[in-house]
Amino acid sequence: MVAVARFGLQAGPAQWVSVGDPVMGGQSTGAVEPLDAESSVFRGEVSLANGGGFASVKCDVPTLDLSGHDGVVLDVRGDGKEYKLGLRMTWDRNAPVYQHAFATTADCREPIMLPFAGFVPSFRGRTLPDAPALDPARIASLSLFISGKQAGPFALVLYGIDACPPSGT
Repeated sequence: MVAVARFGLQAGPAQWVSVGDPVMGGQSTGAVEPLDAESSVFRGEVSLANGGGFASVKCDVPTLDLSGHDGVVLDVRGDGKEYKLGLRMTWDRNAPVYQHAFATTADCREPIMLPFAGFVPSFRGRTLPDAPALDPARIASLSLFISGKQAGPFALVLYGIDACPPSGT
């Protein structure tokens, strides 16, 4: 498998930047912090105050060519909440983000496969039905989101994100 993202102290200096609902007056928090050599945690608290309700982090990467792969596999330990992984084909924050929701099982480390065909283009929370499909040959940014009025604390332990080889290999 091709490594898309690594976590923990092995990943070097934190490259994940918080971009949550405080940009619109909300009070939610969220950050990625290393736990040990090989894992980090996306944690914080979702607040519905002031019209908020989401927390997110983003990480710009050198453009990844994941063509020839079917999707990505997240290696995570969840808390029973639902999250989204976002992929962008540019570093431009005004470009669509292609999101794929995934559910987690509390206190269970599990691989979660997200096929590229399931990523939905959106911009500021609105689906863009006329946007072009995600081009896996041009991945330039990763995001993690928690939304959907899931108020309260959250913690998603992250071990890695890898490109999934094509079916049958």
